[in-house]
Amino acid sequence: MSFKLMWEYLKEKQWTNNELVYALIFVVIASLLTTPIFGIPIGIIAYLYMYERENMEAFKRQRENYRK
Repeated sequence: MSFKLMWEYLKEKQWTNNELVYALIFVVIASLLTTPIFGIPIGIIAYLYMYERENMEAFKRQRENYRK
């Protein structure tokens, strides 16, 4: 998972309330364990890895097929 792929996925994602709450929880926990400067990106990356891994792979395949 590259950062560019994550950024594009986050820009195109349509968020539901539950997804926003889970992402916020991950950010808060990561910010408590580290500083907020590092906690926000770490929380977002952890959320993507834990809950959106399969969707990210599908997004990656779709993007690669579109570029061909």
